[in-house]
Amino acid sequence: MEFEKLSAYISIFLPVIFLAGLTIVLSKNPWFSFTDNALSDMGSLKNPERWYFNGFLMTFAVISFIAAFGAFRSGLSYLMIFASVSLFLVGVFPEEYAPHAPAAVLFYVLALADIAIVGIKLGRSGVSLGYLWSVLALLTFVLMLYLVKARVFKGLAIPEMVGAITILTWFVYIGLLRLCSQP
Repeated sequence: MEFEKLSAYISIFLPVIFLAGLTIVLSKNPWFSFTDNALSDMGSLKNPERWYFNGFLMTFAVISFIAAFGAFRSGLSYLMIFASVSLFLVGVFPEEYAPHAPAAVLFYVLALADIAIVGIKLGRSGVSLGYLWSVLALLTFVLMLYLVKARVFKGLAIPEMVGAITILTWFVYIGLLRLCSQP
């Protein structure tokens, strides 16, 4: 199978990979609460089961890098490759290390900015859903900021999941676009 097609299929299946990995990690961390914790709490140095979360995050980042690189080669990404690298660094540096927080923030900023930029590009080229994706990326970012700043939840996991859902859905969308455009 050629790389373009493989990376498009990976894009489509990223949500399944994410859910499977997160389910395994959650099963090893029954204390975790979506309302009271950040996802990275499962990768903390204080957690004896941290290897599940950090290993999953690094593996998922490598897989998403393949999807992002394929999208880049197809002209459907500019920043997602760097977002994948940032996500990898979130797994490398547990939350107790200084690079962790900037890498986590950079992941969301780069990924959502990429969606907004490529959405505008698609809209200008006649794909009407493109502009909708740009608006969704901006709304997702604003909602994440609101949930964090207003302290709607004690932890960050729900705002993180809001961003993850938009990003994963985008990957499915661009994966389908790429497969539908291939002969």
